[in-house]
Amino acid sequence: FNRFYVHVDAATVEAAARALVASGMKAAGYVYVNLDGGWGLRERSVDGTLQPDPHKFPLGIRAVADYVHSLGLSFGIYSSAGVRNCAGTSAGSYGHYWQDAATFASWNIDYLKLDWCEVPYRDYPGMNNEQVGQLLAMEMGNALAATGRPIVYDVNGRPDGLPWKWARRLANMWRTTPDIQDKYASMVWNFTHNVSHFDAAGPNGWNDPDMLEIGNGGMSPDEYRTHMTFWSILAAPLIAGNDLRTMTPETRAILTNSEVIAIDQDVLGKQGQRAQKRGNIEIWTRPLAGGAVALAIFNLGVTDASVTVGWQDLGISNAKSVRDPWARRDLPAAMVGYSGTIKGHGAELLRLETGR
Repeated sequence: FNRFYVHVDAATVEAAARALVASGMKAAGYVYVNLDGGWGLRERSVDGTLQPDPHKFPLGIRAVADYVHSLGLSFGIYSSAGVRNCAGTSAGSYGHYWQDAATFASWNIDYLKLDWCEVPYRDYPGMNNEQVGQLLAMEMGNALAATGRPIVYDVNGRPDGLPWKWARRLANMWRTTPDIQDKYASMVWNFTHNVSHFDAAGPNGWNDPDMLEIGNGGMSPDEYRTHMTFWSILAAPLIAGNDLRTMTPETRAILTNSEVIAIDQDVLGKQGQRAQKRGNIEIWTRPLAGGAVALAIFNLGVTDASVTVGWQDLGISNAKSVRDPWARRDLPAAMVGYSGTIKGHGAELLRLETGR
């Protein structure tokens, strides 16, 4: 969606799937090809079934899903909890949750993103947005479970519905922010408005600050690396939103850095928290499995800044080794802290093994 908006078709999706494999992204762990808005018609069929746009998907959605599966990948689709999708181009699932869940299962869908537009809140007098969101998310979740098909459930609920308070019981991930834009300020805004929900995140349930914009051209390479660093500290889902067919080597290197991905996907599943703030400098730590710690230093200012921080200042007294995942190199084991210059809008990411 971040790259194509609603202008998608079967050929685009299938080309993205091939690019996911050929680029090395599949090997790096990106296994879902997710179709966002724009695939369906505004009106349902006579029997109420969702209809793919026949000009964009002449063989239907199942044929595309089967092609994606043939490459060893999984396939995701999009709908809205309301009567229309957010672009107003397709029918939503409101009033048809059970029918749509069965349809998605029959198409061999592996992932559903349920957006939150044109929800008729007026149908629920006396209930606030949080209560309505929970009710509708539960209904679609129950419908998906009843199909018997394992389907990752992404509740793209409105932030004013507070999905981080209740969605963990119902879904695998939930949005914590409005839509991201390919701008540094937007990316930072989504990061900072996700962080206070750190206690909601954990294995099989994730805060989602929205898709990655890396490679779409609106930020510098340093800002895109910061983007990836932010998301890794948040344990955020990594959903590439660029055109995989035309990635530059630099974009591919950011998205496929296995050591940064390993921090993001750490099995302990704890989201990081801010340890210190010094003006435009923010220092974050995230506990990892086996007693390791991820340390990120962000420069939110526009000018380069010198930073010095000791491990003991962060409560880390027994670092046995220090690794720079972006540079892919070990740093001296005798280091007792970090001292260096961080570019404006840049970030440093370290992995400390404590030996505990």
